[in-house]
Amino acid sequence: MNCLALSLGFSLLFPVPETWLFAYFASISWADSQGLFPRLENVAAFKKVSVVPTQATCGIPAQSTFCQSSATPEGLRVCPQRLCVQDCPYRSSPPTYTNLFSAGLRGCIIRDQRDLSPNSHNHTASFIFGNHQSCFASPPASRLAASFTLAVWLKLEQGGVMCVIEKTVDGQIVFKLTISEKETMFYYRTVNGLQPPIKVMTLGRILVKKWIHLSVQVHQTKISFFINGLEKDNAAFDARTLSGSITDFASGAMQIGQSLNGSEQFVGRMQDFRLYQVALTNREIQEVFSGDLPRLHIQSHCRCPGSHPRVHRLEQRFCIPSDAEDTTRNRVLRLSPEAHPLSFVNDNNVGTSWVSHVFTNMTQLSQGVTISIDLENGQYQVFYIIIQFSSPQPTAIRIQRKKEDSLDWEDWQYFARNCSTFRMKNNGDLETSDSVNCLQLPNFTPYSCGNVTFSILTPGQNQRPGYNNFYTTPSLQEFVKATQVRLHFHGQYHTTETAVSPRHRYYGVNEITITGRCQCYGHANSCDTTSQPYRCLCSQESFTEGLHCDRCLPLYNNKPFRQSDHVHAFNCKPCECNSHSRSCHYNISVDPFPLEHYRGGGGVCDDCEHNTAGKNCEQCKDYFFRQVGADPSAIDVCRPCDCDKVGTRNSSFLCDQIGGQCNCKRHVSGRQCNQCQNGFYNLQEWDPDGCSPCNCNTSGTVDGDITCHPNSGQCKCKANVIGLRCDHCNFGFKFLQSFNDDGCEPCQCNLHGSVNRLCNPLSGQCECKKEAKGLQCDTCREHFYGLDGTGCKACDCDVAGSQSGTVCDARTGQCVCKPNVGGRRCSECVEGYFYRRQNHSFLCLPCNCDRTGTINGSLLCDKSTGQCPCKLGVTGLHCNQCEPRRYNLTVGSFQGCQMCECDPLGTLPGNICDPLSGQCPCLPNRQGRRCNQCQPGFYISPGNATGCLPCSCHTTGAVNHICNSLTGQCVCQDASIAGQSCDYCKDLYFGFDSVTGRCQPCNCHLSGALNETCHSVTGQCFCKRFVTGSKCDTCVPNASHLDISNPLGCSKTPSQQPPPRGQVQSSSAINLSWSPPDSPNAHQLTYSLFRDDFEIYTVEDQYPYNIQYFLDTALVPYTSYSYYILTSSVHGSTRSAAVTYRTKPGAPVGSLNLSYISPVSSDSVTLTWASASNRSGPIEKYILSCAPLHGVQPCSPYEGPETTTTIWNLLPFTEYRFAVQACTSGGCLHSTPLTVITAQAAPRRLGPPKVRKISSTELHVEWAPPMEPNGIIIRYELYMKRLKSNGETKSAESQVFQSSGWLSPHPLAESANENALEPPETTTVINGLEPYTKYKFRVLAVNMAGSVFSAWTTGRTGESAPVFVMPPSVSPLSPHSLNVSWEMPPDSVTRGKVVGYNINMISEQSPQWPHPVLYTAKSQELSYIVKGLKPYRIYNFTISLCNSVGCVTSASEAGQTLASGKQVLADVKNILCHHSFQRTPRADLQRKYKRKVYTSVKAHILGEREKEKLKEQRHDQS
Repeated sequence: MNCLALSLGFSLLFPVPETWLFAYFASISWADSQGLFPRLENVAAFKKVSVVPTQATCGIPAQSTFCQSSATPEGLRVCPQRLCVQDCPYRSSPPTYTNLFSAGLRGCIIRDQRDLSPNSHNHTASFIFGNHQSCFASPPASRLAASFTLAVWLKLEQGGVMCVIEKTVDGQIVFKLTISEKETMFYYRTVNGLQPPIKVMTLGRILVKKWIHLSVQVHQTKISFFINGLEKDNAAFDARTLSGSITDFASGAMQIGQSLNGSEQFVGRMQDFRLYQVALTNREIQEVFSGDLPRLHIQSHCRCPGSHPRVHRLEQRFCIPSDAEDTTRNRVLRLSPEAHPLSFVNDNNVGTSWVSHVFTNMTQLSQGVTISIDLENGQYQVFYIIIQFSSPQPTAIRIQRKKEDSLDWEDWQYFARNCSTFRMKNNGDLETSDSVNCLQLPNFTPYSCGNVTFSILTPGQNQRPGYNNFYTTPSLQEFVKATQVRLHFHGQYHTTETAVSPRHRYYGVNEITITGRCQCYGHANSCDTTSQPYRCLCSQESFTEGLHCDRCLPLYNNKPFRQSDHVHAFNCKPCECNSHSRSCHYNISVDPFPLEHYRGGGGVCDDCEHNTAGKNCEQCKDYFFRQVGADPSAIDVCRPCDCDKVGTRNSSFLCDQIGGQCNCKRHVSGRQCNQCQNGFYNLQEWDPDGCSPCNCNTSGTVDGDITCHPNSGQCKCKANVIGLRCDHCNFGFKFLQSFNDDGCEPCQCNLHGSVNRLCNPLSGQCECKKEAKGLQCDTCREHFYGLDGTGCKACDCDVAGSQSGTVCDARTGQCVCKPNVGGRRCSECVEGYFYRRQNHSFLCLPCNCDRTGTINGSLLCDKSTGQCPCKLGVTGLHCNQCEPRRYNLTVGSFQGCQMCECDPLGTLPGNICDPLSGQCPCLPNRQGRRCNQCQPGFYISPGNATGCLPCSCHTTGAVNHICNSLTGQCVCQDASIAGQSCDYCKDLYFGFDSVTGRCQPCNCHLSGALNETCHSVTGQCFCKRFVTGSKCDTCVPNASHLDISNPLGCSKTPSQQPPPRGQVQSSSAINLSWSPPDSPNAHQLTYSLFRDDFEIYTVEDQYPYNIQYFLDTALVPYTSYSYYILTSSVHGSTRSAAVTYRTKPGAPVGSLNLSYISPVSSDSVTLTWASASNRSGPIEKYILSCAPLHGVQPCSPYEGPETTTTIWNLLPFTEYRFAVQACTSGGCLHSTPLTVITAQAAPRRLGPPKVRKISSTELHVEWAPPMEPNGIIIRYELYMKRLKSNGETKSAESQVFQSSGWLSPHPLAESANENALEPPETTTVINGLEPYTKYKFRVLAVNMAGSVFSAWTTGRTGESAPVFVMPPSVSPLSPHSLNVSWEMPPDSVTRGKVVGYNINMISEQSPQWPHPVLYTAKSQELSYIVKGLKPYRIYNFTISLCNSVGCVTSASEAGQTLASGKQVLADVKNILCHHSFQRTPRADLQRKYKRKVYTSVKAHILGEREKEKLKEQRHDQS
């Protein structure tokens, strides 16, 4: 059974000529470089497999034996016996469990069937644990096994630690499980006592108010936690090791929802709490969670053991521990070691083999077996089928396929030792690409481990037609498709010989490999085969979608979907919808090149949004427009026309498609026709010209302007002109004149001297204040001065400082002052004097400032103190001495005294400078007034140190030993020397000579060197990129033209010039741009742009290079042009690759001649137009726009290739405007609009009339015209029915009103002659009706095409006084009471709503009219008991019925009260006394008889009285 492990390389497995394989796979490789195709793989691996007969596998139904296959003929003559066992070594079915909620539930736990865990079954319930004391469940406890599993659904309603379950024995914990949002804890006890708990962090996996499924799997010392089934690798959420097995010696007690000590109350819901006394496998835990056991390809019913509960991910035969890695060696077989199940034929493992049953006779062997493999998740392209046998091969094999699951089986290939077995020729010819032949198997095959290969494209020596041109042979592409594959094995080599043991007669198959790939139509290089069905991962560049990448994305249908091949990637082409559509479709009629994929396009955008229309959503709908230059892809590219119907002709709302100009009236302007033209105002809808003229006075308007405000008519007046028409001066101005720019001259009244700004318009005289005078009130009167905002002010001269008898200046107010006195009022000293008061007067004394010490040599002082203004550092009242630490008071210095400024690093501490010379006391080796200089041969120490340092000049490099006293720099004796000590070479020099004290010059070549410097020792210059030599004076190889302006020094030939990038602008222009070469190799380039090999543009560019642009214009529409760039330097040139761009189509030209076909129906119009010329490009579509002219619902436009169409769903008798456009992708040709009126139809949607009562005999009926008149309404008819009080009809329907006339739905569109008739009346008054009676009405509306009835409506006439009421019924109740009752009369009698009844009594004492009212009853009362009457007396009663209008009284009715007891007895006694007892001779007998009669009558009367009282009580109660 152990065959040699064969390589899966095709060259070893397939007996196919090498040249054919090379040709085929070369085509696959070539295809991968263009179209995209998934890699070939074994598409049958781990798929469903079946065999016929169903029990053809060994070991079924019971274990069996067979002879092991041999590789030699001698081995067939013996029988090394092998056992075949298909039974599972462990469990093969789920274990039983205990439902922990089956008993022990307390009353506080609520059973609920509404909020259940996911995937719950019917009749399932969850259990609510509340936050109550002692709220838990106590199921019966049993002793735990060494392995067990807990599984429960939980829904936490609050946070915090809560107990799920706890078991104790004798008060000691056996185990406890708690849960919270953050962690799950498991407490347990071993033989060594209570152990530290197992803590599992579950943050983010357990949430409040969310159902979760928790499973805890324990097997001896292994514990695993599962949350919501398995993790992605089929492992547990967390797995740990216990310190020992859990010890449980007795049943003990178990509690759910609360710890036994009463803490950790669980608040939430639990459901389906299970306890298994075994450790469930991982797959079984997933089954408990989801309800489905995860399927395995190999004997899925066989379970793993508890010690190894997890199925190995790669090798399903093995089980591993829950916490182990896939590479672990700790694994056990899930199957029997002697198992050979059918699933081994496609487990992708040649080390396993399926073994059939042993055929008991030749007939069975000849019939053989049939193996079917379902590829399950889709249709694959299959190229090879390889069958690897562990037994001798069959002598005949028949391979079939199903192209689709719903189709029948088709023969695919035959193999036979002799093809006559299938009635076919050996190695027959293949006439077509989908022909089927029979390949002859060799006479000798291996005794075991032989292979049979079916190469679908190249079966045997025969080459299948089209095998080397797979992608252009549709029939061959269909031939390789399969969803199911079936293999029939018949007969067997070698085992039919007599010397062979019969137990060798079986089929052993190591592997059946079906090599294929997903069908992705060349648009994906991978697919997801784990999904159902499989899904191709479409490449982004293909713009495809679908499970098989078999359709284009919604916006990529500019060309029909096409399968890619090995040469071309036929990616889907984008539609140009300008971002206004979500999808498009292909229309071959608009594609100018329908047979080509890379030219033309037939994409038509669907459902253009944002108010756009057109094939590419490049146009705007009617009543919308696009601004000039607007981005066609902008979301707001189409904006509403918003035409102002007040200013448009015929109140039109249409505007130009581009620019949006509405059709304005004569004197109206603006895009929306919403403003008047210049010189007009007051835009009105009734005005046929729109606006009225302004009539401005040009003498008063600015620049003689004739325009005015568009609403008010106010003209634009000059600055000093007012009036609606600018025809008079403003207040404060005069003389309106046309040559005056301001219109009128100002009055120019002085603001401060005049009462106001107004003047006499003729004389110009202003009205002055009392202190002012003059024509313009601009002069003060005497003793006043200074006309300003406060008016004229009094002089107010100071008596002490002014000369007596003088007055102030009338303009300035200056008084005449005494000597040395100044100020306007003569109240202060003049400059150079200061103020000093003396008695009741004052003196002005001179300042006497020292000019040397004052600022700017000033002689002025403070007028109040006499202090002169001193310079900085100067002090004293007269500024004539220096401040301390200053010296040398001089005239010219800004600072009157200078600072000493002694250098603290060169001055003796604690001393100041000389006050006259300023000399500071110096330290040794220091000199200068400030001691800030060093003596010769020394320089100042760096770093703020005191004193000086000696110079360090080089003996030959420096002139002498003296250096700069500040820097220490020596004086170098040669220009080539540098350095503080003159001991190294300066820049541009090298090679310092210490003997001569000199350096040599670099002498770098300026054209080739980066700069003039060189290496300080060797003298090597620093060269540019393409320059070499010690002096940088030579070009490198393959370079020339050494140039000082070239940053590279020399130039080479440029290389790697990118081709130009093109952007097609229009039908006649392409915008081209190109970047510099990747390697310019020169500082100056010349670009030559060639179109179709002719130079059209040349430009030069210098480093740094820029992107070049060129707009190629005057091109032919819809024409392809080839461009390339020739880039040249002084050394050579290079050429880019050529690229091709095509101009857009232009707008078509000509005339469309739109017309309609008669007759026109009420809901449709058929229109036709002439075909447009294709001279400007292919016509992509025709767009027929449709718009109603009176604002009704819009109609649907037409868009397509036809030149005739019918527009449906129109409204009857409606005027529509149609226009057609012929469009290329570059523009559209518009037809002249055509106006059509649809025919009339019967009216619709007539509302019921409104009925309003006028009086008790009149109703007002009003109705509105039909909402859809559908024509001219010529007549209304009103119909009426009379109703009974219960709503039933009392009288037949009758016409009660009719009106005729002419009501058009479009009155504004008709002339006066057409609308000569008035509309039919829609209101009437119906009189002669019965009071308080219901009537139904409906209206019939009639036009020229038909009529329509409205629904019925009901109205009621008003109330009137009632006319009759029946007399009451009067019956006795007792000697003192009578019952008066009456019936409710009908509405025809009451004539209104009854408001009450009056009970009237007529007696002998009150015969007058009106009769007194005993009682007023409510409308619902129908009887009344009259009490307090006399016995055995007759009374008369009447009833008055009243409504809101009046009352009516009935005829009287009499009634007699009953006799009283005393009265009866008296009457009886009287009768007895007067009665003759002639027949009773004896007096004693007469007395006895009387007494007996009297007693009997008395008892009878008393009994009747009691009955009467009882009857009255009952009547009162009722």
